[in-house]
Amino acid sequence: MKALIRKTIIYLSVMGLVLSGISFVPKEVAADQAPAWPDGYVKTVAKSSCLMDYATGTVLYESKAHKKRFPASITKTLTALLTIENCDMNETVTYSKNSLSCIKDGAANIGAKVGEKMSVKDALYGMMLHSGNECATALGEHMFGSEKAFVQKLNERAKQAGAKDSHFVNGNGLHNDNHYVTAYDMAMIMRAALKYPLFREILGTTQYTIQKNNKRKHRFIANMRHKMIWEGGPYYYKGIIGGKTGFTDEARNTLVTAAERDGMTLIAIVLKSDTNHVYTDTKKLFNYGFRNFKSINISENDNRFNNENDYSLTSPFINKTGTLELDKTATAVIPKGANYSDLKITTTYNVARGIFSKMNYKYDGRSVGTATLTYHKGTKVKTSSDTEQETIVKITTTAPTTKAPTKKSSGIFKKNMVPIIIIGVCVVVFILIIILLIKRKKKLDRIRAAKRNRNRYTH
Repeated sequence: MKALIRKTIIYLSVMGLVLSGISFVPKEVAADQAPAWPDGYVKTVAKSSCLMDYATGTVLYESKAHKKRFPASITKTLTALLTIENCDMNETVTYSKNSLSCIKDGAANIGAKVGEKMSVKDALYGMMLHSGNECATALGEHMFGSEKAFVQKLNERAKQAGAKDSHFVNGNGLHNDNHYVTAYDMAMIMRAALKYPLFREILGTTQYTIQKNNKRKHRFIANMRHKMIWEGGPYYYKGIIGGKTGFTDEARNTLVTAAERDGMTLIAIVLKSDTNHVYTDTKKLFNYGFRNFKSINISENDNRFNNENDYSLTSPFINKTGTLELDKTATAVIPKGANYSDLKITTTYNVARGIFSKMNYKYDGRSVGTATLTYHKGTKVKTSSDTEQETIVKITTTAPTTKAPTKKSSGIFKKNMVPIIIIGVCVVVFILIIILLIKRKKKLDRIRAAKRNRNRYTH
């Protein structure tokens, strides 16, 4: 009970501090209305498509993005993600008879032989550049011992990445009716993989040499099949990071690609396109995104919680000094012409796991970014165990205005009144807790007295 009281006091004090930095005065009315969310149409050959902002996961454009389609070799994006997370690049992969069984009907391969040994790095580049199907299976067996265990890990990792409507039965994408994805799910998988510099490096490589080994008598040159990274080529795209191609008769042409311009990284997925239209489709998606949206750094636009300001947790119950810090890497993606002040913030206060609060930023009803707020140096509020229930309060505010307003509206609560109100609430809550504890103690005393009386008369 004492621990609960102490936790409640600290929580209320810190919450009061944060709330005192947020004005409840209604948002000032600007001369120009915030621009509406772009509602353009991208004409593509692809039957499904998705354009996603890498940093925030915000979908900027979609067409049947949640319809299940066959992925073909863009499946290898997920295999590469698992390989980077589970292997050292110098480990040795040995090709088994099973890993070579997929080489039939003209399927892409690097000509590996049973018993051939090569580094994980060679196999990974052979898979992502030349689309070697046997490389994917061999890497899976190397990581998890069998293809069956590998497939289980593929599905687990896909769900962790945010892919909820996809199912995998192999690591290379060769056709199976039970092997399917959605454009949205592939964007989420690509987003998870892009966090690794090695993955980006592989995507941007045009050519890689696999050296001679115990079974390979000549070097093998693997060329990147994704045409948008070849500078000077007809499909080259400025700012391209790279991606992965795919094709089967059932899936038709598929493509997953990432590109970066003006500090914004976008992910484009096209499924069931046709021949080189996968590239023109992808270009149209990227052009739409870079033309209509921009990425802004949240901490650079919100100076309420910068490192130069120390905040005192002062109330009748606690007196500590520390620093509130807003995540400096957090961004929001908004339409061009919009401003940070156009965002609406929903703040979740959470006294667990070292993060005091999480702020979700919305524009025109869409979630466009998140940022965490942490408290340093002073009292650190933590739960005593992972199973302890978290205390959560949700408050909706608007972002601080960063542009000059032309007309102001008056509010009931002035900014300098907020700390007084919060302290008053803290006091009331504290008094209520004390009253409840006193009542409980009196009740327990009466019960003990009754028991003593009964024992006296029975003896």
